[in-house]
Amino acid sequence: MTSVSPITRLLITLCFMGLLMAISIIPGRAQPGDSAFIWLVVKTPPLLQKVMHFCLYCLLTMLWIWTLDVIQSRPYRLAIAVTVAVCFGAALEWYQTMVPGRFGNIFDVALNAGGAILGLCIAILFF
Repeated sequence: MTSVSPITRLLITLCFMGLLMAISIIPGRAQPGDSAFIWLVVKTPPLLQKVMHFCLYCLLTMLWIWTLDVIQSRPYRLAIAVTVAVCFGAALEWYQTMVPGRFGNIFDVALNAGGAILGLCIAILFF
């Protein structure tokens, strides 16, 4: 089986972060003429949004752990991955306070952090 290069891993992880950013900065109200993607994001039920926060940041943490595989120290690799995921989630929540129709809140930051910690636990137990 061939290995995925470190650069490819980084690009995959950064693309995923870009997707998270794109979803997070969509205004909270769809306007006529907006794409179907924007309408889908805006109309996503709140409970599903909360579940997605948790799941997506779990995945983000695992992607960073995979990306940082070149770091020999496993504790450092895990700490960096979870820190990047939590800080990224907090930064996006802060930014949402400036997006029309959106608001950042501490509960979403906690969900992001909880998902990141779950990703960390999965990595510790299974990888």
